[in-house]
Order: sequence, then structure tokens, then C-alpha cells
Amino acid sequence: MVVGAGALGNEVLKNLALLGVGHIIIVDFDKVEYSNLNRSILFRKEDSIQHAYKAHVVAQRIEEINPNIKVETIIGDITIDVGLGVFRRVNVVIGCLDNRLARLYLNRLCYKVGTTWIDGAIENLAGELTVYNPQKSCYECELSPKEWDNIRVKLGCPDIAKRNISYGRIPTTPISASIIAAIQVQEALKIIHGNEKQSIAGQKFYYEGMNMTVLQYPCDAPKEDCMSHFQYEDIIEASALSTSTSIHEALRWLSKHFGEANPTIELDHEFVLELTAEKSEEVFHITKPKPHLSNEYLDSLAAQEETLFITKSVSYIDKTFPMSHLSLQEIGIPSLHIIQVNANEETYFVELTGDKASMGFS
Repeated sequence: MVVGAGALGNEVLKNLALLGVGHIIIVDFDKVEYSNLNRSILFRKEDSIQHAYKAHVVAQRIEEINPNIKVETIIGDITIDVGLGVFRRVNVVIGCLDNRLARLYLNRLCYKVGTTWIDGAIENLAGELTVYNPQKSCYECELSPKEWDNIRVKLGCPDIAKRNISYGRIPTTPISASIIAAIQVQEALKIIHGNEKQSIAGQKFYYEGMNMTVLQYPCDAPKEDCMSHFQYEDIIEASALSTSTSIHEALRWLSKHFGEANPTIELDHEFVLELTAEKSEEVFHITKPKPHLSNEYLDSLAAQEETLFITKSVSYIDKTFPMSHLSLQEIGIPSLHIIQVNANEETYFVELTGDKASMGFS
């Protein structure tokens, strides 16, 4: 899985296609802009004119390079729109991201299911990469106080809709993108072919082109109290459940499976039922996962000078939920996700395995 289809992602995906990696999943929610063209080998002028999704464009172009590969696209945000079952089934995740918050989420998601991910970062003529293996290294453990401050700015943004805020993005060049992407793919191939002992897991690689400096040095040791160090164990594959399953049907299946009269599904994100305008005090009854409250959606509800506050939401679902006819997808659960279920005073991890075929897994 390649997360991010910008300049670095273009180079990574081009290399994967040339090397014949047979099944690739691309995750990105951005559209092609004219400014992308001078550093992204797979984008064309017409893509920017059409405001085409980056993931769709690069999928088409790498299939032209190698028609024998299978490419899936997820137009979404890595923090909310990709199910943990996808992370669990891929060999490796290659991160081509441009902000720290997305990297933090990616690190936590990979750690939960024990999947190695390869982070790449580029700035002008410099770049670095790190292979994060849950047994050897952790992105969150390495964050400096300044980097945490930058992340908290985004997490603490008073606006409800904050997922599309650009924070900490940096200029890139096709030269550094090409170099870092090549090494990312080299390391990914080692993992795909079972040669992870030969990878640089637990170490950082740094390249600086102006003075032709190359460094390789150890990652910081993982910390015991890190929030990322939480792994799901004993995952239950439920082929009868998918994101198209209604809440009522899902709770009934969970009740029967666990012998629990009232199982609960813990939500990763709040499900919002009511918003209230600060000035007019007008109340809006809605049904939206909190991360899906985009600026465009909020502007459609109230005047732009109004600030909307969440006044009613839920963080879990049980038989008392008033809209049990909604599907799991409609309450913000992504395809092939692994949901946390509370039953018999225990926590269980249940995969929506019914989504497996639709996500391209046999």
C-alpha cells in the first residue's frame, strides 16, 4: 500500500510498476494541481485542468507502464478512511506523506496489526527515510517537543473541519523525490521477498544533495509509555459482516456470536447527531462522523460567520442507538475495518471480513 500520490508517491509507484509488484493499493484524497506538474512524473496538464484525483491518475498511468499489475485506489484520508484489515493484509506500507499528523496516524495503524511501514520525507535537495518495524522502531517515540507542538496545533484546531488543513508542508524537487523513492522501494522489496533482516529497519537514512552527504544512523529506542504501542490480538474474522451491514444486523450477529444481550461497538471517531450555531443558537440535526464535517458541508448548513459546535454525539453504538437502520459505513466505519467490541466485560477485535473481496483481496 502506498499512502500519498504526490511527487514522492509518483516515483514510488513508477518503480513498483517497473519492478512488477503485482498488487498495489493507492491511498490519497487530493486532486492534481498545475503546481504539481514540475515534480510529478505521472501527472499531465489535462489532469490539473480536470481536477482529477491523484490516486486515479497514477493508477491509470502505472497500469499503462505495466498492464499485468492490479491496482486499487482509495480516495480518502489515511486517518479515517482505510480499514485496519487492509493494513493487516498488505506486505508493507510505503508512506509518501507531507505532514506529521498523517504520519502519526499511519504509525499507530500499522503498529496495531504489526505491519512494517517505510516513511519517506523530502525537502529541496535533501531527503530521509526510515523503516518502522514494530519490534525495532516507532515514529511516535522519535517526535521532538517542537514536532509535538506542530501536531497539537492541528489536533487542537477550533474549527470542526480540520482534516484538510495543510500544516508543515515543505517544498520538494524531482531529484530528491527520485532518490528517496528508489530506496523506499528497495527496502519494500526486501520485506515483500522475506529479506527483512537485510533491511535498514531500526535505522534512518539521510541524503543531502548540495554537499553530497549520505548518513545512516540508529533510530531512537522505543519508549515504554508510547501511545502507538498497542497491538490487536486474536482478531476474529467475520465473513458475515461488512460495511453494508446495518447496525441492527451487526449487533444481532455480535450478540449471537458472543452470547451477550447488549454488545457495544466502540467508534474510532465521534458520530455527530446535533450541531448548534453559536450566535443564532439554531440547532441542526445531522448524522455524520465527525471527521466528515467538511468546511463545505458546514457552510451549507449555516452562514459562514456562524461558528457551529457539536452539542450531541455518540462514541459507541449499542441497541439503544436510535438509527439502527444505518449501515456501518454510514456511521463512518471504513471497509474491511477491525472494530472493537465490548461483550461479557471483555474487548474483542472483529474484522469486517465480508468486505475482503470488494477491497481486492482473494
